[in-house]
Amino acid sequence: MAAPNPPQVGVTVDKASLNSKLGANSQSLKKAAIGLADLNDWAAAYTAADLENLYGFTPEEANLFKSALSEVPSVTAVVDGLQFLSKTWGA
Repeated sequence: MAAPNPPQVGVTVDKASLNSKLGANSQSLKKAAIGLADLNDWAAAYTAADLENLYGFTPEEANLFKSALSEVPSVTAVVDGLQFLSKTWGA
C-alpha cells in the first residue's frame, strides 16, 4: 500500500520539483566544498600571525580562521566520497 500524499502547502510538490531541489542543493554542496578547498589551499601559505599582520585579523579571528580551515580536508573527503548525492549534482 502506498503512503498517503502529504498535504500540499503553497508550491505543489511533484517528482520534477523534488529532483530539481535535490540537484540544486547537492550541486551547492559540491561547489561549497570546492570553494572551501580552494580557500584552504590559499591559506596554507599563511600562519595566524600572517593573517594578523597582513590582513588585520585579531589574534582570536586568525586562530578561528585557521582552526575552521583545519576542518576543510575532512569536509571535502566526505563530499568527495558521497555515493548517491554525487549522482545528483551534475557534471
